[in-house]
Amino acid sequence: MRPLRAIYVSAALFMIGSLAGCGFTPIYGTGSSISQTLSDIQVAPPGNREEYLFVRGMEERLTRNSQAQKTLRYNLSLSEVGLDIRDVSRSQVIGKVNYQLFDEADGKVLASGAVESFTSFSTDDDFPTLMRNSAQERLINILVDRVMSDLTAKLAMD
Repeated sequence: MRPLRAIYVSAALFMIGSLAGCGFTPIYGTGSSISQTLSDIQVAPPGNREEYLFVRGMEERLTRNSQAQKTLRYNLSLSEVGLDIRDVSRSQVIGKVNYQLFDEADGKVLASGAVESFTSFSTDDDFPTLMRNSAQERLINILVDRVMSDLTAKLAMD
């Protein structure tokens, strides 16, 4: 059994050494170009509760920078659809975000995209408004994560 363990340990060390030697650097690593670009983004101000939650989530991930040279503009839309599932009343909240990252110096669009997702909640509960708000908050967090992933991937390609 010991020789097999030694082979596994050797293989793991070889893979780690190979990864370090290939020039791999973390995308969010200190000093990376993506990290610098992300720290130079401000998010357009919100106009309602849902947009406030979106902006708050983006600023938690980007950090708030009022002096940033790039602005993330977005269009957030949420809709609700009732679902009739045997003796269970549920609703689905569907969300979509279209976004554009602008360079304020020249007005050029640096990246743009759209993401969407959904969550659902029970309408049989005693507090349907609370359940709806909770579903919207969960959905907005999902959308924020998807915007960050999509934006980071697009910036890494440039």
